[in-house]
Amino acid sequence: MRMNIFRLIIITLALVVILPGMAGCDEKPSEESGFNMIFKYGIGAKNILDTFEGTYTKDMVMDPSITTDLTLTEEEKESIYQKMLEVDFFNYPDRFSVSVPPGEPTGIITPHMSFYFKVVYDSQTKELWWSDEITNPDEQADKLRELIMYVIEIIESKEEYKKLPEPTSAYL
Repeated sequence: MRMNIFRLIIITLALVVILPGMAGCDEKPSEESGFNMIFKYGIGAKNILDTFEGTYTKDMVMDPSITTDLTLTEEEKESIYQKMLEVDFFNYPDRFSVSVPPGEPTGIITPHMSFYFKVVYDSQTKELWWSDEITNPDEQADKLRELIMYVIEIIESKEEYKKLPEPTSAYL
């Protein structure tokens, strides 16, 4: 009788310790240990890729924005991260702008594209805002545009994106 009670106690303790640990076995790895980002772009930065939530929001200009499920593969996220390293993204200031020397003419685009990145990698967070309105030559701006176009090309290659309608109006 005592042996059966002892076995029951051991089995119960084992279940109390093992089952809670097994409950998370099928879950995704912690978001803090991987690479995720929120990337906003366009006029007013209204197009939004959110890899934390697996969504994409498309700016429909005069109509309400449309949000759909859109996930990037681990390979796509890794390639974006590698591109970020290549252009030295993590050393950009949180608010980037093109500097124009005093007395030099400044070219400005209206309307202009705006960009926002919130990148989480290995429990570190990097944010960057940029209003791309100045057309003067700038190597850092060119590298940042290269990264931005790389991410946009990945987004636009996804079937979920291709299924979204085109806006019925445009920014002037």
